[in-house]
Amino acid sequence: MRFPKYGHYALDVSGNVLEVFATGAWNLKTAQLFVEDMHDLTLRFEKKPWAALMDGRRWVLSTPECQQCLAEAIKINVTNGLRRSAYVLDSGMVKRAQLERTHPGNESDFDLLEYQRNYFNTYFDALKWLDTEGYSPIVAT
Repeated sequence: MRFPKYGHYALDVSGNVLEVFATGAWNLKTAQLFVEDMHDLTLRFEKKPWAALMDGRRWVLSTPECQQCLAEAIKINVTNGLRRSAYVLDSGMVKRAQLERTHPGNESDFDLLEYQRNYFNTYFDALKWLDTEGYSPIVAT
């Protein structure tokens, strides 16, 4: 199997959920572009509570610089209304360990503002958890 030289991502806002699809091996440039695009999209939430659903099953891993960039972005997102993050990962602990390095709770002086994250093996389980927490990509009519 061959992986692209740099990672890729796709973003979509549905309801009060930002959906993130991450693939490949991320470097700092990929992370910076992702953060810029993500912050542009999350302005739609107007600082109201929202959730992120990240499908990382095809994500390969990232550099330490990339992890620091993402950690800072998550802190900004929490300040701007992010309250739940659901990460869909394949089995194995390496990806989860890398993502744990981005958790804003790692800094004792940062106010988490009710932020919680959880990890899942299936997209459906992640959707169910977010729904029980009050977040859904389905717009109520």
